[in-house]
Amino acid sequence: MKKRGAIICIILVIWSAFIITDFSLARANKLPIFAIPIIRYKDGGSIEYYGLDYKVIKYVKLTVERGPEVVKVDFGTWFMRFSYPQ
Repeated sequence: MKKRGAIICIILVIWSAFIITDFSLARANKLPIFAIPIIRYKDGGSIEYYGLDYKVIKYVKLTVERGPEVVKVDFGTWFMRFSYPQ
């Protein structure tokens, strides 16, 4: 019984580390490490990344002068919808 509790505790610690790392990177407008790209939009390079029970969306704006530039990186649940920031 103690072995099962230890395994569950280790899994929760690793899962929390994944979420905290990707959340911190999203707040700094950087790409996630532990989430994988699933959906790519043809608006200049916006991408939806899916992780273990979370989603990261990278919004990209295509400009003539500078090319593609990252506008914003959002972090949320799998139910978060893609809505381009104004």
